[in-house]
Amino acid sequence: MTEHDDRTDPESPSLDRRTLLRAGGALGAAGAVGTTGALSAAPAMADGGGRGGKEHWLRPGDEGYEEALAGFNTTVTHRPEAVVLARDARDVQEAVRYAGRHDLPVAVMATGHQASVPSDGGIMVSTAGMDGIHLRPSRSSVHIGPGVRWGRLARKAHRHGLAGLAGSSTDVGVVGYTLGGGLSPALGRLHGYNADHVTRLEIVTADGELREATPESESDLFWAARGGKGNFGIVTSMDFGLFGVRTLYAGALMYAAETAPEVLRAWRDWAAAAPESVTTSAAFVQVPPDAPLPEPVLGKLVLSVRVSHVGDADEGAALVRPLRTVAPRLADTVREMPFTDWGQIHNDPEGPISAYERTTLLGELPDEAIDSMIHLAGADSDSPMGLVEVRQLGGALAREPEVPGAIGHREAAFTYFAIGMAPPGDVEEVREYGVRLMEAMGPWSTGGAYVNFLSADESDVEEVRRAYTPEVYERLVSIKSDVDGDNMFRVNHNIPPG
Repeated sequence: MTEHDDRTDPESPSLDRRTLLRAGGALGAAGAVGTTGALSAAPAMADGGGRGGKEHWLRPGDEGYEEALAGFNTTVTHRPEAVVLARDARDVQEAVRYAGRHDLPVAVMATGHQASVPSDGGIMVSTAGMDGIHLRPSRSSVHIGPGVRWGRLARKAHRHGLAGLAGSSTDVGVVGYTLGGGLSPALGRLHGYNADHVTRLEIVTADGELREATPESESDLFWAARGGKGNFGIVTSMDFGLFGVRTLYAGALMYAAETAPEVLRAWRDWAAAAPESVTTSAAFVQVPPDAPLPEPVLGKLVLSVRVSHVGDADEGAALVRPLRTVAPRLADTVREMPFTDWGQIHNDPEGPISAYERTTLLGELPDEAIDSMIHLAGADSDSPMGLVEVRQLGGALAREPEVPGAIGHREAAFTYFAIGMAPPGDVEEVREYGVRLMEAMGPWSTGGAYVNFLSADESDVEEVRRAYTPEVYERLVSIKSDVDGDNMFRVNHNIPPG
């Protein structure tokens, strides 16, 4: 891999108990917290564990072991037999072959944003250090390693007037995000899922082989990996397309939570008529008292309407004008911005955090669904959640790409997502409330889910199955049986072999 650069990014009111639960940081400064990419070495495992029998394999008690497991979301903890600090594909192959000889499960982590299940007793492969970036500006594409994060890639691509279909946080790992689809709050409705634009994968499968998967070679594996998450092996490099985007007209309009009845209805109707250049969501957000936002919203529950328009700023301002007049705004951060500032649309929290989440997909958002959302998450609710969001889909997200992948439920109109953070004594309250929020949306839910939004509490087989249509799931099971019949890669939102 080439073209490495500096990884450093340039970038208290009294609250009652319920507000503190909500304020787990659903809005905050975007940070760069995750696994450590360069740690001191420990002696290798006796049977494998590092080329030349040295370094990069850490066992419990070794210096750096705990740090290597410190992911962004702390709700799931890991105690693997060993952590492999992979430097390249050969390190990944050695780890997988060792696990195969000893009948051990294999987990993989770069940033740990999406908690799944503990890797106790298995082998954890940390790909955080495999962070090479090779831009191909003339082809509007990039070749990356699995440790690359969106913020760094965005800065490098921006120098060439290019942008990728980044997630809401600058700190999310590109590869893990893309294997689950890759739903961009900045460019999604215009260009679809990031997985739709992947052209090549290198992936280590359960037999320890390094395979090249493209539309022409290993085509079943190529189809399954793009949407099937980490069930089919460990990706050691990925190639995908970029887009000519330098600026966005984007940000958030924040209203008092009490205005939700009129604002949410107006937003829904506005979004239905918006062009595909607009990607948008609306969320009840408990703003932390130290968020990098205007003073009128600090420490308050607000209704935040997020907007991203790709195109001329004057055109964007005209598009957004109806939202600016529907109710008084407490804050308005919508402006022309360089694409590198896209993380300020959602202002995701700094980590590490203990996030408890729930999600479903909606087929429609009638007035009754909006009333339910307000009742359980709005100003007069007893919600302990930090964020309850409805995100519009459609546009290019609804269309099959030229080379189809395993993304399910493209017909859904919205994602519905809730997140709460809590100290140990309040965890069950937050979990139960998340379930209650989803159940209340039952009449309008498709029954499906977006796999990247599934939480650790949604990791059993039936929960994972609902992320896919029956036809897609059956094909995933068949391919899983071919490439990982013993289910080595099961420390995830698992699709078991048939």
